[in-house]
Amino acid sequence: MQFIITQGINNCTIIRYKANKNTYLKELTKILKHFPKNKKQTIIFSDFDLVDKSQGTVNRKIRFVAVNRNNKVKHKINIDFYEDANKLIKNIDAKNIGGNSKFFNNENILIEDSPKLKSVIERLELKSRNTQFEINLDSLAYNINYFRNKLKPTTKMLCMTKANSYGTGNYEIACLMQIAGVDYLGVAATDEGVTLRKSGIKLPIIILTPEIGNLELLIRNNLEPEIHNFRSLKSFDESCKKLGKSSYPIHIKINSGMNRQGFTAEQTDELINTISKLKHIKVSSIFTHLATADSFALEQLKRFDKISAKLKAALPYSIIRHALNSVGIEIFTDYQFDMVRLGVGMYGISEFACNKTKIVGKLTSVITQIEEVPAGETVGYGREGIIGKQAKTIAVVPIGYADGLNRRLGKGKTYFTVNNRKAPVIGNVCMDLCMIDISGIDAKEGDRVEIFGDSPTAIDVAKTLETISYEVFTSVAERVKRIYTISEKLI
Repeated sequence: MQFIITQGINNCTIIRYKANKNTYLKELTKILKHFPKNKKQTIIFSDFDLVDKSQGTVNRKIRFVAVNRNNKVKHKINIDFYEDANKLIKNIDAKNIGGNSKFFNNENILIEDSPKLKSVIERLELKSRNTQFEINLDSLAYNINYFRNKLKPTTKMLCMTKANSYGTGNYEIACLMQIAGVDYLGVAATDEGVTLRKSGIKLPIIILTPEIGNLELLIRNNLEPEIHNFRSLKSFDESCKKLGKSSYPIHIKINSGMNRQGFTAEQTDELINTISKLKHIKVSSIFTHLATADSFALEQLKRFDKISAKLKAALPYSIIRHALNSVGIEIFTDYQFDMVRLGVGMYGISEFACNKTKIVGKLTSVITQIEEVPAGETVGYGREGIIGKQAKTIAVVPIGYADGLNRRLGKGKTYFTVNNRKAPVIGNVCMDLCMIDISGIDAKEGDRVEIFGDSPTAIDVAKTLETISYEVFTSVAERVKRIYTISEKLI
C-alpha cells in the first residue's frame, strides 16, 4: 500500500491511500502514529470492507466517516455515514467561516483515494495549483541507508533538515528521519527547531546558528545549540542557570580552515579552561565544517583531529566528534569519527553520489494552454521568444520565478520534459507562467511536465545557472504544493 501526503485546510494533514478488499484497520492506521499527536485522527472511506480484529481498542481516538458505504460492516466502531460525497461536502461547507471550513480542523485525515471521494479530497487539500514538488520518502530512506552502509555500525548519523529540509518540507521529512532511526537532526534557526518540537518530533535537534536573543526559547523546547565563540558560550551558561538547568548539552564548533565560525587552535587552552568553570552546560559534541572536498579538506580533518582530541582528553566525560558531510562520507570515510552529518546527499542531488542514490524531489506542473504561433511572431515579455521562419507549437505552463523557477532559465537556457521529450523554454520566464516549445511533441492540455527531477536533474539546472544544486532545491517557493509518497513497508 502506498500513501500520498499533502497539506490540508485548517492545519489538517491529508493522507491518501488506495484501499484493497478486506483492508485491515490495524495495518491501515499504522501511518497515523507518525503524525503529530496533538491533532485529531480521522479516517474517511467509501465502499470496501474495513476489517477490525482489534476488538475496537485501536479505534478509541479515531473518528470514522463513511461515504456511500455498503452494508457489510465487519467491525464494531462508531461511524458517521453520508449518503454520497456531495452530502459530506455540504456538511463541510455549511460550517464555513470566511471561506475556511471548521468541520475538519487540526486533524490527520486518512482518506481513501477513490473516484467517489475525489471531490472530497479536492475540497480538503489546501493548494489546488497544478505546480507541485513531489517528494518520494522511500527514495529518501534508500539514500540514508546508502550512506549508512559506508559507516561503522557504531557511527552515529545527524541528518540536516535546515531550510525546510532543503526545500522539501518540514515535519514530513523529520518524521521519516525518526522512522529511519537517525540519531540527531540539524537545523539552522531556533524557530525551525521549535516548529519540529510542536509537531511532535522527539529526536535531539542541534541549532547550528542560534541567536543570543532567543536562548531561553531554545532551552524551553529542549533544543541543543552550536557554540562557536566565548560570548555565546557564557551567555548560554547564564541562560541555563536562569532556567535551573545543569549539564545542558551544547555542541562546540572548531574552525579548522573554513574561517567562518568556530574556535581556533590558538583558543583551545582558553576554551578548556572556560568550559571547566561553567556549571550549567556539558559538551555533547565537538565538530568542524569542511570548506572543500579536496586535499585541503584532508588538512582540515587532521587539524580537527588534533584540536578535538585535546578537548576530549581535558573534559571528564564522553564527547562525540564529527566532521564529515555527504561528500566527506564518500571520499574521507576513514575520518568518520563518532558521527557524520548527512545533508544534500540524502536528497539525491550530490554530484559525488548522484549515480548511486535516488532522486527524492521532482518539480512538476501541467500544460494549461497550447497555441500555434505563426512564423515571424514573438513570445513573452520583451519579445524575447523568437519564432523564426516556421510556425511553432507553444505550450503555457503555470510556473514562474515566484515559484522558484529562476528567470535566467528563460530563452532556451533549460528545457522541461513532456511525454519523454525535451521542450525548451521559449522567451522570458514570467512571475507565474512560462512558455515552452513543444513543436513535434505529441502533447495536449493537461499533460504533466517535469521541470527538474530525472531530466533535467537539479544538478543540470544548477550547472546552467552556474550555481549548486542546494540553491535549486531551496528556491522552490512555499506556495508550491508539496506531495509526499511513502510505502507501507516504511511504516
